[in-house]
Amino acid sequence: MSRTGQPAQLSAALSRAAIDSLADAVVIVGADGGVLHLNPAAEELFGRSRERSVELPVRALPGGAQLEKVAERTVRTHEGQATEFPSPQDRALPVSVTATPLLDGAVCAGAVLVLRVPRSADRALDFEALAAGLAHEIKNPLAGLQGSAELLAREAEGPAREYAAVIAREAKRVDGLVRELLDLARPAALQQAPVELHDVLGDALVLARGIPGADRIAFVERYDPSLPPVLGDEEKLMQVVLNLVRNAVDAVAATDSPRVTIETSVSPLRLRVASGRTRPLARISIQDDGPGIPEAMLQRLFTPFATSKPHGTGLGLAISRRIVEAHGGRIEVRNRAGGGAEANVYLPLDVP
Repeated sequence: MSRTGQPAQLSAALSRAAIDSLADAVVIVGADGGVLHLNPAAEELFGRSRERSVELPVRALPGGAQLEKVAERTVRTHEGQATEFPSPQDRALPVSVTATPLLDGAVCAGAVLVLRVPRSADRALDFEALAAGLAHEIKNPLAGLQGSAELLAREAEGPAREYAAVIAREAKRVDGLVRELLDLARPAALQQAPVELHDVLGDALVLARGIPGADRIAFVERYDPSLPPVLGDEEKLMQVVLNLVRNAVDAVAATDSPRVTIETSVSPLRLRVASGRTRPLARISIQDDGPGIPEAMLQRLFTPFATSKPHGTGLGLAISRRIVEAHGGRIEVRNRAGGGAEANVYLPLDVP
């Protein structure tokens, strides 16, 4: 049997494995501007799977207009390029882009783009330490304030009782905010076991129907009965689902025919891990027929304290993303083509 071509195939496989093992995001773009390859770090940066991105124009990626210009310049000049553009994940963090021509003899066959996000671990740790310390410092005196206000409300008379009740109520609200800060600041400690996602969704809908005004809403359930259990923390997954359902309920509250749709399925997407293997994903989709999310807010949805709600804290989605990522999954929120918004949660279906 002929072994012609096997060394070249082996070399190509080793090269791809080396690229996929890099911590920096790598995008290989052809001379025509099409995406030839994304490594796992690039999939994570852009929130796009390799299978959905290959052969698309590079400009279709978030921030792709700048990448397209860099790649075109590299192919045209056969020289390396360097630039920066806002990160698709956190626009306050610029991504540095280094482009190297992909040469085949004297012909430039494309460009290799290496994207590096400034390491924000120190900043994240500073924020987490500050949030945790502040929350702990507030929690003890807040408990005393709330308890004293409740006692005063029972013993006072006239307007003083009303004022004490207001103090107790607002102290309770601040206590909820402190708890959310602690949830965001400390790593999500998971108590994992097989979880039936449809049971979690059912419990979340029972609670959602108790929200004032929810009796007007049509809740549509489209479940895949073949969906197997996932390995996860049922209580924390419940927290994620309930937060997303509440957001959907808020979004349709002012519409004439409010509807929230919950779907489950085995996703056609697969999660590629650093080893190069892929994992099947369960998909939970929560859709609303509301007005959609302003484009400026879409860019900041998972940023702590970013909210458009009058009484929102802006911590719910940030905490939800942290919980989902602790499960090895991902969460995406987008506007639907026909109107309204859609939140998709993807969770691994097998053990890593």
